[in-house]
This record gives sequence, structure tokens and C-alpha cells, in this order.
Amino acid sequence: MEVSLPGDNHAYSSMLEDIKGHTLVLDLPVDENHVKLTVEPGTVISCKVFDGRCFYKFNTAYRDGGEDDIPVWYVDMPARVQKIQYREFVRVKTNQTVVVRPIRSDGTIEPMIITSTQDLSGSGICFLLNRPLALGSKVSVELDNVPDIGLVQIMSKVVRCVEVAVNGEIKYQIAAEYVSVNRKVQDKLVKLIFCLQRDGLAKGIDDL
Repeated sequence: MEVSLPGDNHAYSSMLEDIKGHTLVLDLPVDENHVKLTVEPGTVISCKVFDGRCFYKFNTAYRDGGEDDIPVWYVDMPARVQKIQYREFVRVKTNQTVVVRPIRSDGTIEPMIITSTQDLSGSGICFLLNRPLALGSKVSVELDNVPDIGLVQIMSKVVRCVEVAVNGEIKYQIAAEYVSVNRKVQDKLVKLIFCLQRDGLAKGIDDL
């Protein structure tokens, strides 16, 4: 979960710890310096939740921090929750460096091609090439800077190849779905996408 305060474009990490009747119990949010956030009772806060498949957002009112010593926020059950992503995995537009290695029909691997992504999700990737790739062909893609992993290599299958014009040049937009990725790596990819999308949330998540 991410929590935003009125007049503050920052998003602060939290967790939904419990639901008690008409009250949500949130892990106490902290800022980038791990300083606990403090708000006045009645303050309306915005929450965005990612459940591994979809994003949801809602507004609620901060009630209090409870009577125990546990660092939590008690907030009202929201009257309305909006689902803002219906696809199996959130897809975000992003320009990330990616290393592509097409796989020939005999199983041999072609030399690497360094290009950039157009969008990325937990189930697939879209990138640009100077040449087309056959539908159904295999391609290895490598992404760096994935949280808690670093470099990941994923075998994928080409599901779309479209000719496009980029700055007056003919390029090929390749969409590929992952065919060999374990759940741990997939979860980390979703975390990366969540981080990328968090930057876009301040610009308006409804534009995604």
C-alpha cells in the first residue's frame, strides 16, 4: 500500500495489517529517512494498493494510532474503492535498457542486441528492434536494476511484431511474453514495475 497526504506529492509505503469492523489497520507509514508520519485525526488520506494483479485506490480518514504501543494507523473503511487495472499484470510504459538475444530455429543464440523497452509488465515486455522477429520465435531478454536481484534473464516468446516509424526510421515493435520465469523473479519484476509506476502516480494514475 502507498499512502499520500493532502498537499504532499510523495507516496509513503505502508501495509494493510488488519480489518476490524469498519476500521482498517495500517502499518505506520514512514518517510525516506524512516521518520514516522504524524497527522491530525480526521485528515483525509489517499491510499493506493497493489494486490499482485491489480491496482486499487481510495480515500479514507485517519482516526488515531490506537491505544496499544504497536505503531499503526486506524483509518475508516472507505465508502468507495476504485479498481484501476484490469489486466493480469500491470503494464507500465518505460524506457529501460534491455539486452535481447534472438533464438534461431535450431536453438542457437544470436549475438546480443542492446535496445530499449517501450513497456514492461510482470508477464511480458515490449521493445524496439531494427529488424522483425517471427511470431512464436523465442528470444532471451535481460533486464538490469531489478530490485533485490539486479540482472535477470528471461526466456520469452514473440507474440506481436509491428512495423512502426520512429524519428523517420522504420523500426519493429516487438511484444514478447515470458515463458520461463519463476515466481520469485516475477514478484521482483512486479516490484520494479510498481516502483516505476509510483513515479507516474504523482502525474495522475488515471492516465496509465
